[in-house]
Amino acid sequence: MMINKDKKTTTGKSFKKNNEKTGAKFKSRPDAAPKAKTISFNSQDGVCALYRALSKLSVCSRTAAKEYITGGRVMVNGTIINDMMYSVNLKKDKIKVDGKAVSEKKYQYIAFNKPAGYETSCRASIKSAKTIYELIPFAKANGLNPAGWLDKESRGLIILTNDNAFSDKISGGNSKLAKHYMVKTNADIDEEQIKEFAQGIVITDGTGDSVKTRPCSIKHVGECAYEVTLTQGINRQIRKMFEYFGVKVVDLFRYKIGKLEIADDNEGTFFNIKPEDITGVQTDKQAKKKV
Repeated sequence: MMINKDKKTTTGKSFKKNNEKTGAKFKSRPDAAPKAKTISFNSQDGVCALYRALSKLSVCSRTAAKEYITGGRVMVNGTIINDMMYSVNLKKDKIKVDGKAVSEKKYQYIAFNKPAGYETSCRASIKSAKTIYELIPFAKANGLNPAGWLDKESRGLIILTNDNAFSDKISGGNSKLAKHYMVKTNADIDEEQIKEFAQGIVITDGTGDSVKTRPCSIKHVGECAYEVTLTQGINRQIRKMFEYFGVKVVDLFRYKIGKLEIADDNEGTFFNIKPEDITGVQTDKQAKKKV
């Protein structure tokens, strides 16, 4: 993915993207919101079920959309629709929720370099903890949510957006988008353990259920140092995978999601993602068309 050399955000510390060809730098100020862009996120032919349309337009989740529709809160072309499978054309039909038009949405996308010590979530259960929204307060005010997570002690790239459909492509259960990490541990694992790690092992997920990890890539790059690439996002996955071998992760940095890559510096800063950059984030195949 190519980045414009002249691309800038608001004033503040620079946030470098790992791109030797362009040498691009990004500037930010935590209290300054990036400018939103109006973008169309229609399916290829523009037609989908009404409940999916509400999710695509980031009105609500698919589950909530069903309640909105059956509750008589949704109108299509002036008529209340109670059928969640009702077919709509996002390019032509006028959709309203509670009387407000939602056929067009201003989406925002930012890449944030999360420092260790901050929670990604703002759930009530962790109200007393520091969260990333203390560093980028405009994100919470504008309804920008993380597309994927990093635990409190992990660092690196997080994408925040108010586009639910795009978020699903990055971090949904069916997403196989590659996420790349640099990991430091308190001890090395041997070659046989590396092979087992790569083939998949059984760990517990966020609910405590046992699950086998998908095959992944792991490369020993130095003493107690590894590059790991995952295509799934189980709660604390990398930490649990090393713990399986009796090894503790002491530092974890996510430096790349899909085609989007950051350098290991300037923690706590962000940069805007342009619409043409997002295709590169979604799938490698789409990214190649843009390069």
